[in-house]
Amino acid sequence: MGEDKRRDGFNKRDMKRHYLIYYLRVLNRDTGDSIGHLVDVTPHGIMVIRDSPLEVGSRYSLRIRWRNGAGNLKLADFNGVCRWCQPDVNPDFYGAGFSITPINIGDVESIAQLINDMAMPDGVSDNID
Repeated sequence: MGEDKRRDGFNKRDMKRHYLIYYLRVLNRDTGDSIGHLVDVTPHGIMVIRDSPLEVGSRYSLRIRWRNGAGNLKLADFNGVCRWCQPDVNPDFYGAGFSITPINIGDVESIAQLINDMAMPDGVSDNID
């Protein structure tokens, strides 16, 4: 049984990924350091691009900041575990996938707001994969 497949047969990789209009910075909430730039997001995880590898299995307190259509500052604070990290197609960068864990209703609502405010409209990102 693969790591992405849960006991109930649900595969998180089957979730719709939302690509963003902008590459938002993902911060380590504890240190303020940049973890990388957000590439895509689902209600249960994120992918970032960065210039150095991360240790798989490491836990982070993460924060994403953005401004909604009205110009109001929004925050998504959540905990994440780095599930994978590998070189990007551009050899100067690494991609890293995080699961939001433990996930709670507040995390889901924050991520849903981020998706609502910043995701490309349906159909625009269909040819990215």
